[in-house]
Amino acid sequence: MKYFILYVFFNDDYPPTEIYLKGKSIKFMEERIQRYSNGCLATSKVNIVTSNAKSSFIREIDLKDFPHLSKRDFAIINETSSYDLSDLV
Repeated sequence: MKYFILYVFFNDDYPPTEIYLKGKSIKFMEERIQRYSNGCLATSKVNIVTSNAKSSFIREIDLKDFPHLSKRDFAIINETSSYDLSDLV
């Protein structure tokens, strides 16, 4: 399991929202985020209305570099609850 931080920018005046995620690989995570980029990305901890986001980026991290984070802080993407607006039509 690999660990990631997803930074989501909703407004230029505020710092990005950080979402801690875990998954198979960076490619896998990018594909899932892109699939639900115009709707809602649901995780086991939080839901993100991606249609309201201006931009985002994801980076892989090593937990050794972030001692204040534990494995319990990271969520997985819940594809059953995630959707893209094009899926609703």
